[in-house]
Amino acid sequence: MNKHLRKSTSLDQAVEAARALPEAAQDLLAHEIMESIADLTPPARSPERQAVIKERLSKPLNTISRDEVMSVLRRYDRFL
Repeated sequence: MNKHLRKSTSLDQAVEAARALPEAAQDLLAHEIMESIADLTPPARSPERQAVIKERLSKPLNTISRDEVMSVLRRYDRFL
C-alpha cells in the first residue's frame, strides 16, 4: 500500500469538524488547506537532477576558519 494513501484519523476528524462550519468558512478553510498542500509538496525533479543533488550532498562539506572569513571581509572593510 502506498504510504501516502494511508487513512488519517485526525484528518477525518478535521474534515468532519470543517463540514459543520458555515459554507463560507468551509470555502476559506479549503483554500487555506490547498495552499498548505502546495507548500508541502516537494518540487518535481528529473532523475538526472536528483542524481546531481545526491552526488553533491554526498561530498564532504568544505569549511573555512573564522580567521579566513575575517581576512576576506577585511579586504572590503579595513575597519574590521
